[in-house]
Amino acid sequence: MNFTKACLVAAFLWVSQGHAAEFKVFEHLNFDGGPKDFRQFGMERLTIVDPHILGPDIPNPAQIDEAKRQPRTNEHLVIDIESWPLEGEGQAVSIGKYQQTLTAFRKADPNIRLGLYSVLPVRDYWRANGHHGEAGVAAWRKTNSDIAAGLIPYVDDLYPSLYTFYGDKDAWIVYAEANLREARRISAGKPVYCFLWPQFFKTFAFLPGDYWYAELDTCRRMADGVVLWGTIRDAGPPHRSAEWDDKAEWWQATLRFLSEVRGTR
Repeated sequence: MNFTKACLVAAFLWVSQGHAAEFKVFEHLNFDGGPKDFRQFGMERLTIVDPHILGPDIPNPAQIDEAKRQPRTNEHLVIDIESWPLEGEGQAVSIGKYQQTLTAFRKADPNIRLGLYSVLPVRDYWRANGHHGEAGVAAWRKTNSDIAAGLIPYVDDLYPSLYTFYGDKDAWIVYAEANLREARRISAGKPVYCFLWPQFFKTFAFLPGDYWYAELDTCRRMADGVVLWGTIRDAGPPHRSAEWDDKAEWWQATLRFLSEVRGTR
């Protein structure tokens, strides 16, 4: 069975089994003030390791050991390396680097659940929204199929990134649904957890409550869980964490969402 057929079979099985698994809510939130432990709200801390720990290239054993020493409260670990090109001539080299990195982590800890931030699929806004026509969508899907053929066997979970670039909520939903359908298509039945950030990508303004709730709800409909990431106060460097406000619209929408998720468990 080729890769595409295998993905289609896995997706059918996922749907036919009723998507009965518990919806997970992870966080990697850092604020100036406010809660230091979000488990009291029903969220799990997600450990993320990036080039600040791993370096700019394939990590060496010392860097892997340093990554292993990062605090973890569960078996999940996300590798965030965004400098290796996933489209164009460098794609094959990048896939090889990710394979070697994931293999090294797997060897260091066979019990870990590994994923790559915003790799499976490649995050896309305009092609996913249809602005480049059918040819653009086809090119994006081919890129994702090529990457998935090389990397899906090496990961346990998929972590698509669905950050907010513009103020059009309806357009965000179209973009998010397209990226999540693509994640499901290439997932081979593995769990999909959405990365969301409660701030706009460029201005760092926090999202209105209804916009943020729509993002959470979209992930609830189409994924196995969500990762809440942030925060940034202003354009650094160095980046500083935003000030905590427990009355902020985004946080009140989050509490509403968490109460609903807990009520369905």
